[in-house]
Amino acid sequence: MDLKRLAVLSGGYIGPLSGNAVLAMIPVLKTDFGASAEEILVSITFFMLPFAFFNLFSGTVSDVYGRRRMLSIGFSIYVLGCILCVLSPSLTAFYLSRSVQGIGYAFVNPVLLAVLGDMTPPSERGRVMGYFGAFTTAGIATGPMIAGFLAPYDWRWMFVLVAVLAIGVNFWIRTACPASRPDTEALKHLASNVKVAVRSRGVGTLCLLGFLTFLCYMGALGFLSDHLSLPPQSLDEEAIGLLVGMSGVAGMFAAPLGGCMVDGRGREFTASIGFIVVGLSMAFLYASSDWLHFALSLLVLGTGTAFIWASLLTITVEIVPDLKGTVSSVFNSSRFFGYSLAPLVFAPIYSFDGFGPVLLAGLVLTFAALPVVHLLKNQLRSSQSDSTASS
Repeated sequence: MDLKRLAVLSGGYIGPLSGNAVLAMIPVLKTDFGASAEEILVSITFFMLPFAFFNLFSGTVSDVYGRRRMLSIGFSIYVLGCILCVLSPSLTAFYLSRSVQGIGYAFVNPVLLAVLGDMTPPSERGRVMGYFGAFTTAGIATGPMIAGFLAPYDWRWMFVLVAVLAIGVNFWIRTACPASRPDTEALKHLASNVKVAVRSRGVGTLCLLGFLTFLCYMGALGFLSDHLSLPPQSLDEEAIGLLVGMSGVAGMFAAPLGGCMVDGRGREFTASIGFIVVGLSMAFLYASSDWLHFALSLLVLGTGTAFIWASLLTITVEIVPDLKGTVSSVFNSSRFFGYSLAPLVFAPIYSFDGFGPVLLAGLVLTFAALPVVHLLKNQLRSSQSDSTASS
């Protein structure tokens, strides 16, 4: 792999590295800010909501004003958010700082995908996008691990590290990012393209499945950290970080297998298997009583989620062939809204009766997704039949 692509792929590692780091910091942040686990987890929502919202527009904005400029602006805002996190004197200030991070990285992530598309011939795009997914998953996996290691010294060091890495990656990408011509017409078509994409058959169902996947994933993963810090587990930050990272590690290795399953057995089959595996992981987590059982359950969770994404992301670029970018933006916004809202949706359940009912709710939602997958399958077949008839 050449250094230019590696530079862009490294940018995909930076955002998840910081986004998930809070999961391993919950015990120490509870002490520093005098807050509950539920209140600390809301910081993920403050990061993810602006990230999900601005994701919808940043790709088109980069078409108008250029990739390099948008990446530099995005990374600068992201670094500013990291610095504000370090300086946060209160939980409210920490919330706002995380929002600044989310806004900044929203102007990085989709633009990185556009840059990869610009510099990669069609025959190699699938493989390169697979690498991008692996780098993103690596950030999800290692963020809690690194944060768990640094938290006993001072949790702020995690955000210092991320800021330094973001500055370095930004300069590296500037040397690799290909020049792109501004398209002043792109912005005019943004609203109409989004309307066409949303109204296309199956797109709403696809977005619902993405929303449910991240809602269940973060519902389980988000409250696991606090659960593990309490008796009878009473694990320290480093052990919690290692455990939480297990799902990401599994996803890194399971994603290629999921891709092969998509090609060999079909999109809907792979999605169904993924949701079943995620449901089983919820049951395994519910029954877990020691470190090893939790680790194995999280490996199962990461594997099932990787299968789901392999399927849904493939459908995303196929469902409306003429609007791949717009559908991708709509789908990513939908699934990241699920990620951001999970702490709010499951916090009342966790506060009332602990971690077990959170897992049971996730289990119900996961298996409720199976008929939605079947609905999507029928919608895709209907769309294909209409296309064949019209041609």
